[in-house]
Amino acid sequence: MKSSTKIGLVASASALLIGFTASPSQAGAQAYASCSTSPAGAGGSVSTSGWSSGGRSIPSLTMKLYDEAPDNHHVRIRLVVMYADTHQYFGWHHNYDGYGTYKEFPSYVSQGGNIYDVGIQAAVFEGNKRLDHCTKWVSGSTKDPS
Repeated sequence: MKSSTKIGLVASASALLIGFTASPSQAGAQAYASCSTSPAGAGGSVSTSGWSSGGRSIPSLTMKLYDEAPDNHHVRIRLVVMYADTHQYFGWHHNYDGYGTYKEFPSYVSQGGNIYDVGIQAAVFEGNKRLDHCTKWVSGSTKDPS
């Protein structure tokens, strides 16, 4: 009975993965990046949908922000967009709920200009003073434009 249970679980997992596999036309339409400060404090991620490098808008994106340390500091996250010759910082989103909590921030970018890369910055703050931060782009770069 145990071997049939294992086979059933493998078949179920395989069916689940096939259901989430992106078709070739969707593959370029999704992007993801995440980073964490070191030592632990803030962790953040961004996932986009409907955008590929050079596109003029990002129809859907979600930023997630995690407070990873019991240090009595709050954490923030912001979106950074790279255009051909400049980058744009969007406003900070906050998580004041403390250690072990996370928040999600759905959004979109509809401004003109070709968007060549999308990134996030996750940071630890004391009041309005930034203590530490990390940057990660969906292209894989960790270059910090700030």
